[in-house]
Amino acid sequence: MKVITYSLFAFLILFGFICHAQTKTIKSVPDIEVYDISGKHTTLKQLGKNKVLFIDCWFVPCPPCFREMGMLHKLYAKYKDNKNFCFITLCQTDSGIVKRFIAQDKSIDNFVRMYKDFSKRQDFKLPVYFIPGCNEKIYTGKVIAKYTPDDKTKCPDRQFGFRGYPTVIIFNKQGKLIFKKTGYGDNEDENTLKMENLIAQNIAAK
Repeated sequence: MKVITYSLFAFLILFGFICHAQTKTIKSVPDIEVYDISGKHTTLKQLGKNKVLFIDCWFVPCPPCFREMGMLHKLYAKYKDNKNFCFITLCQTDSGIVKRFIAQDKSIDNFVRMYKDFSKRQDFKLPVYFIPGCNEKIYTGKVIAKYTPDDKTKCPDRQFGFRGYPTVIIFNKQGKLIFKKTGYGDNEDENTLKMENLIAQNIAAK
């Protein structure tokens, strides 16, 4: 029953975002202001300056995003100390809620359990950034989730032009788009290998 409920929930979430996302052509790193989990502000261009920039776009609660997190933790652990690489996740959920999620606060235990079930992890160790204005709220009472960002046009799907979550976007050292993929299913080995090869090649490139 839990699997069926999660699957239906995932479908409804993705259906909503697919219907409302707008397409936009992105070929290079946009000059978007972002801030990290501690509130420090910077820009994507600054983060990716002379580096391969890896961005994973997600939200709470997103079962496909959670499923992808197992792979992302392995990828982050492999490259996090490389000075030619910058790995971030870009979350459109309100930063206060994400802090509670990472801390496994009991007030959102249903979403934490969902994360653990899908990611097969007991913790969350990835760097998280946010875009000012894209701060979706989640209500955890009888309503499963309600999305109310201050400005929908600031959210990642509008900024980068994709139609579903999660979406991975990779830019090379010159800030040019080299990879973009939406969704995460059961058989992602080929896509993961393609990403790793691209990352390795572009880290080594001058």
